[in-house]
Amino acid sequence: MRVGVPIFLFLAAAGFHTALTASLESAEKEDTFVGLEQLSDLQKRDQEEFEAAQMSEAVQDENTEEENDTQEEDMNRDGNVEADQHESESDEDVDGMRQKREHLEANVEEADETTNLAEVE
Repeated sequence: MRVGVPIFLFLAAAGFHTALTASLESAEKEDTFVGLEQLSDLQKRDQEEFEAAQMSEAVQDENTEEENDTQEEDMNRDGNVEADQHESESDEDVDGMRQKREHLEANVEEADETTNLAEVE
């Protein structure tokens, strides 16, 4: 019986060691699997965030282009208004100059008539 107790203790320790080793290996595999699963989830989340960011940038780019187009249209419209104003100012200038010329011509004619009358007398 004296020999049986140390053998029993040795077998018990060996069994405990084997069970502990198997448990640790199982835990490592599980951690690795969970780690890969978590990594996969993180990659999926990152990919979704990346796609969302790209879509957001595309929408912002589209809005910027629309704003630029609107600004260009406004500038063209303002330019057309200015051109119309300039044109109407030019027309007014031409009308004013025409009136001055007619007035001067009338004055010249009156002066000619006055000179002719003076010569006749």
